[in-house]
Amino acid sequence: MLTEYMKYYYQALPPHKKTIYKELYDGFRERRSMIRIHTDPRTVSIEEVAEVAIAVYNDTPSFYYLDISSYTWMPTHYGYQYSQQYLYSEQDVAYYDQYLEEGWKRFESNYLHPSMSEYEKEKAIHDYLVNTITYDEEALISPQTTREAFNILGALIKKRAVCHGIACAFKYICDCCRLKCFVVVGEALPREGDVGHAWNMVKIDDESYHVDVTWDIKKKGDISFFYDYFNLSDPLIQFDHTWQSTLYPPCTAKEHNYYYKNKLFVRSVPDLTDYIATALKNGNNYIAVKFANDMPPRKQLENAISGGFLRARRFCSYIYSISDITHNIYIQIK
Repeated sequence: MLTEYMKYYYQALPPHKKTIYKELYDGFRERRSMIRIHTDPRTVSIEEVAEVAIAVYNDTPSFYYLDISSYTWMPTHYGYQYSQQYLYSEQDVAYYDQYLEEGWKRFESNYLHPSMSEYEKEKAIHDYLVNTITYDEEALISPQTTREAFNILGALIKKRAVCHGIACAFKYICDCCRLKCFVVVGEALPREGDVGHAWNMVKIDDESYHVDVTWDIKKKGDISFFYDYFNLSDPLIQFDHTWQSTLYPPCTAKEHNYYYKNKLFVRSVPDLTDYIATALKNGNNYIAVKFANDMPPRKQLENAISGGFLRARRFCSYIYSISDITHNIYIQIK
């Protein structure tokens, strides 16, 4: 049995739906094709039962074998007969479970040690996923042929996944580390309109933060690591994410935001030039900094970057990334 830990959606349910949750959970755990749901159909619709099933799925990344959108039902004298479809055979599930267990042990051995803080463990998980996963664009076009992209198998075994699979993978490793984490279901706000999206909330030192590993994943040729969406407060992430605020806890802390914690920020263009020059003189080949005030024109920022290299007398090739949304600036020596 794979590790499970925080059950956020279960805790948020009213008592009568917690009973449904437990019945679905037991059925999914035993991979039963038919699950008896004891409830009153006059007060609880099958749509509500399906919503509880999704809550179970989001709470339990180890239920990767569920085809959560494929179910049938019929009313009965006790409530509903809920019939669930599964993606893999018992033999396949046993194989994948063993593979995931062994993968967790390798991750623990290679990236964790007992003295690490919650923040350090969380960052290790974030960095590992960002560095190993490719966002699976094809899965959005042909979801039926790339089903693993939507669960932890895609993210942790095939290394290709979409946002929901990535968010589930982040939660799964957090569960293994005993970090409080859950999957957030909301929408992203690109220019062409709202689209469904999933990311995480994590509790570090009793404070809640947003983490969107998907939007920190690099593309080929990009700078190695991004921390645009690592431990953000509600105000910082709401520029391009939206969610049902009444369903999730508020995220108001900033202590474990990557930039705040490491004091990686500047307030003016001259400060940016000085910051880059100092970092280069100290031998840094990777620089991350946040512009704390309103973003100046792109040309001024580019001049500040080149000015920092001139002042440090570092004549080399480099790549950089500037985010007008998050105000983050990254530079990496090639």
